[in-house]
Amino acid sequence: MSERYARLSALPENLYSVGSPVVIAAGALLKDNQTGKVLAQLKIRNIQNKIIKAATVTITPLDTVNQPLGSPVDHQYLDLNAARNLDFGQKVPISLPDAATRAFSATVTQVIFSDNSIWTSSGAPWEPLSAPVPLLNAFLDSELIKQYQIKFGSDCKFAFKAEQDLWYCSCGALNHQSEESCHNCRRTSASQSGLDLEQLKADRDERLQREAAEKAVAEAKAKKTRKLAMILVPAAIVVIVAGSLIFGSLKNSSAYNNAADLLASGDYDGAATAFEALGDYKDSADQAKQAMYDKAMALMSYGESGSDEGLSLVLSEGEAISSDANLSKLYYQEAVEIFESLDTYKDSRKMADSAQYYLDQSVKSGIYNTVLQQLENGEYMEDYIDAFWTLMDIGDYEDSQGLASLAVSKIFECIKEDFGIGDDDRWKATYDAENQLVTVAYNMSPGSTMTPEEFLASVDASTRASIEASVKDTWYVFEDVFTGYLGVSCQVCYYLDWDSGEPVFTYAG
Repeated sequence: MSERYARLSALPENLYSVGSPVVIAAGALLKDNQTGKVLAQLKIRNIQNKIIKAATVTITPLDTVNQPLGSPVDHQYLDLNAARNLDFGQKVPISLPDAATRAFSATVTQVIFSDNSIWTSSGAPWEPLSAPVPLLNAFLDSELIKQYQIKFGSDCKFAFKAEQDLWYCSCGALNHQSEESCHNCRRTSASQSGLDLEQLKADRDERLQREAAEKAVAEAKAKKTRKLAMILVPAAIVVIVAGSLIFGSLKNSSAYNNAADLLASGDYDGAATAFEALGDYKDSADQAKQAMYDKAMALMSYGESGSDEGLSLVLSEGEAISSDANLSKLYYQEAVEIFESLDTYKDSRKMADSAQYYLDQSVKSGIYNTVLQQLENGEYMEDYIDAFWTLMDIGDYEDSQGLASLAVSKIFECIKEDFGIGDDDRWKATYDAENQLVTVAYNMSPGSTMTPEEFLASVDASTRASIEASVKDTWYVFEDVFTGYLGVSCQVCYYLDWDSGEPVFTYAG
């Protein structure tokens, strides 16, 4: 089966216009192989501290030789909550009017922030930012890189770089010139931009000389110690061996019993550590594995119940979690890691697969319940679109397909309101998950007591023509919404509302 969407072209990464609060991190042009429509998708990233709640972009369709094709298309992203470094727009396809479009350009023309302040584009061009420069490329010397990290911090991976009205910090974060300190690591731009390379090299050379001298002293001391040991050790061994054998045996036996007590009391980590410390004494190595195996099995039991009684097995002392945390997920996640680390011990591989299955189910359960709340409390079409995509991601879980159909119905109610259809219950939308098809239907005779033949005879030609024209006119609206936002095909039909459910008239686009 061929792919539903084909990529036609892509934008350069990280397009930026001087003064902009965002970058266009990525952009792609897609063709729907079923409908022939061309869609644009953008991933836009917030690069400043204010939360973005809305943004407007302008897309210019281009032909095969990058010449403008028709009028530019404006699109507005609404109801956002994008903090710094967060992306938006990547799940919102934008339908372009001309199927001959083969490339496009994009600009962000307006951004509205949560405090209702507004940024408007100055018209400066949108051009790709260069990538941060790794320290290895900047210095070509591992010891010089080490000296740089000693001076600025071990997390420094890149060279400081100023570009347009921005600067890249050594940690890799992108900042505005108006920011004296990096928003990520708090290093100042002044301390990095004023780097004295010659002094850094001198500091490197001094450190290497000091390390070489310290190494020579340590080697001389070790050599002297080895000579003395060759004289003293043989004599000491004779005295020590006899006593250590007796004492060691008693000590190991006591430690083994203590480790067994820890295991019996449910202190799995303590028992495993104690058995591992005994090395090859008796079956200590196997007992250490058994302790972790028992812990994983206990976690499986707590995962099934979702009880908070097992939190001590997954949390460090003093560590806390939120009251609405998915406890089963925590337990199964830890169990998977333990079983995988035990590998071939007993049936650990089989149990790892089982724990992974229940982990996946617990994750889906959490997502499923969130979607239920979203469908119940959603206020905007975007809420229901997000719910639909989430249900597609979790696949065949409980009634996810039924909820997907409910999401489509909710989306359709929003469309009806937008286009003034109101509460006319003759219109409805259903979703066929198997064929990924939305069907929008107009019932000509809901609740009619007449036979189909009687009803057809009662509808004059002008009424039928009026209904058919209405369905055809509305087709494009529904097709754009359901194909553009949900990525599924849409058909519109009108039929008689009888038990057979067979369409009498259909419009295929």
